[in-house]
Amino acid sequence: MNPRDRFAAVIAGEQPDFVPVIPVLDGYFAPRLTGRKNDECWLDGACMAAALAEGLRRLGCDGVVAEMGLGENPNVLGCPLEVRGHQVPLVVDTLVNGPEDLTKVKVPDPWAEGKMEPVQQLVEAAGDSVVIGSVRSPFEFAATVRGLIGFMTDFYGNPGLVRDLIDACFPATITLGLALAGSGVDALVIKDSFASSSMISPGHYLEFAFPSEAEAVKELGGKLPVILHVCRNSLPILPDMARTGAAVLEIDSPVDLIKAREAVGSAVVLKGNIDAVGVIEKGSRADVESAVRAALEAAKPGGRFILSTGDSIPSSAPEENVAALVEFGREFGKY
Repeated sequence: MNPRDRFAAVIAGEQPDFVPVIPVLDGYFAPRLTGRKNDECWLDGACMAAALAEGLRRLGCDGVVAEMGLGENPNVLGCPLEVRGHQVPLVVDTLVNGPEDLTKVKVPDPWAEGKMEPVQQLVEAAGDSVVIGSVRSPFEFAATVRGLIGFMTDFYGNPGLVRDLIDACFPATITLGLALAGSGVDALVIKDSFASSSMISPGHYLEFAFPSEAEAVKELGGKLPVILHVCRNSLPILPDMARTGAAVLEIDSPVDLIKAREAVGSAVVLKGNIDAVGVIEKGSRADVESAVRAALEAAKPGGRFILSTGDSIPSSAPEENVAALVEFGREFGKY
């Protein structure tokens, strides 16, 4: 099987030859593989496409995650952005400070000025490897343009604004997701990092994040398999995440994979959950082997598992540890 066949088999509920190994290899780590700075590649889609393609070539993983080629404004819907050297982009100010600012949220045109061409270039360069297009959820977009503290305060003081803002951001998620699908990616990951139970209550997740997640999965899932990513502890909301209809749930390192499988049953693919910081960035080769063995033992049976980091690989992670993740995934992930 080639990587695309392997990925498709897992999505279809079939057993592949190996557990697919698709770490969250994206714009945080990939630029260093070509000796370029993060700011160059975050603001230059061709640079990011080349870096991700180099990651596939050098590391031998089954796929990469593409969030590039869209320029800085669509990624944060017009919020002021700052990128310096080897850092990742930082939103430095809010866009929406009250109901009167909702009209400032604009749906970007992802096809303007050739912005999707780098995604198409990456898909072509990837060959039989998997390219996962990444887009923020409406909830995450809303938290970004409002500012996280103000957004979470609104849960109590102005819940109507929260809902209206999520509704205003919803078209951006769909527009960008459809553009990535039209560029030839194999799947989409909807990132809903701020919906984590480490940040908000399960009740607030159900009230504010879940409805737009489910609707986005419904609209985009008709085009491609959708992966739903929630950072850190998602165990309390995993059954609800599964109810969105997402084909894959991306599980971060704080979540026990055995408990995750118990929570969602066998119908949903799990993707994760090697600690990107504690193991890949700061651990030893032996730590990587131990973590991979544990993840495969917990989630490999039944075939509905993708070995991955739980979140983005940090830019300072040793390349040899990322390579070891792939190596041990191949060694111990055979069916």
